Amino acid sequence: MYRMSMIALSVAALLKPLAATPAYAQSRTVTTQPTLQTLPPGRAVLFDNKKCPAGQIARYARSKMKDQISIRCVHITGLGK
Repeated sequence: MYRMSMIALSVAALLKPLAATPAYAQSRTVTTQPTLQTLPPGRAVLFDNKKCPAGQIARYARSKMKDQISIRCVHITGLGK
């Protein structure tokens, strides 16, 4: 019984940082600017386009229903950088 409760506490402690991580943190960072041809529908990537303020990076997201890419600046805090 003690062993199971310790395992449960350990798993909870390990998974807590994942729950606090923003969704964009799981986007991958690319080195070339995304286009409609290179970005699959419903996906998002991070690309440093040098237009965002310090401490932020551009997030390129392609819509599932439309052929368009939205770009917005997101904080890089929590991205492991």
